[in-house]
Amino acid sequence: MTRTLTIHDIEAPVSERLRMYAERGGKSLNQTVKELLSAALGVSAGRKMEFDNGLGRFRGSVAAKYADDLLSFVESADFSKVDAEDE
Repeated sequence: MTRTLTIHDIEAPVSERLRMYAERGGKSLNQTVKELLSAALGVSAGRKMEFDNGLGRFRGSVAAKYADDLLSFVESADFSKVDAEDE
């Protein structure tokens, strides 16, 4: 069963960072928010939480910890800055 949620009064910096994150991932804002919420809560629709970071797979509580760490990074990173060599 799915539900529709409406979130009011998202602060501009949060909204902008979500938009940039979605664009970078080539996904809709809606899909991006759903994935971030699932990752932050350690749940996934119809299957166990699992991440593959290219070095190995993370499952269960390890996946949830990885998701928490990833979300913390995303929340604290300054995506407006570009390294000089990447310009």
